[in-house]
Amino acid sequence: MDKNSDLLKILDFFRVVIRLKETYRFTPKGENVFENDAEHSWSVVMLCMLIGKRVGEELKVEIDVEKMLKMAALHDIAEVITGDTKTWDSNARVSKEERERRAVTEMFQKLPNDLRDEFIILWEECEARSTVEAKIVKSLDRVEPVLHRVLLNYGWGNFGKDDPEKTVAALDERQLVRHEFSNILTQLYKEIRQEALDRKMLE
Repeated sequence: MDKNSDLLKILDFFRVVIRLKETYRFTPKGENVFENDAEHSWSVVMLCMLIGKRVGEELKVEIDVEKMLKMAALHDIAEVITGDTKTWDSNARVSKEERERRAVTEMFQKLPNDLRDEFIILWEECEARSTVEAKIVKSLDRVEPVLHRVLLNYGWGNFGKDDPEKTVAALDERQLVRHEFSNILTQLYKEIRQEALDRKMLE
């Protein structure tokens, strides 16, 4: 097979991105065990499938479901190279966008031109939150770790003073801005926040 064939380029790309399964986040799954990026991305894809069209109906916008799901699958792909960044680490987040853009550019260069161009456009659109589909993905990306911690009963981990999100005020400050464009997404967040309060997971 020609070394420049599309199939080999796709395999070369997948050889890199499959490591999402080995890229760990700061979201706990028990004592000293953490969620990986592939697990998180699957959850965001599933939430998009469950909620995306309903948000479109609420906003009276036709949702491009295929595009939304592709963005959800791609949204954290840069972390194969950059690693996850702690939500509450403001210093690390300063250069996060630049580092991730360099990473996806490097990764997408491995692909055939049509896929490279499509993926770059999707990733940039998602980062910019320039469409309803992108806003939905970014909203669900933000709320998914809260759903994970509460629904699976992992809590906020054992981060001590490094984890300010154990208070409602801190969590609201980070969460609500991502959901405010949709009553459905805002209500989803408020429902899980209330469950966390009822179970004394939040102060």
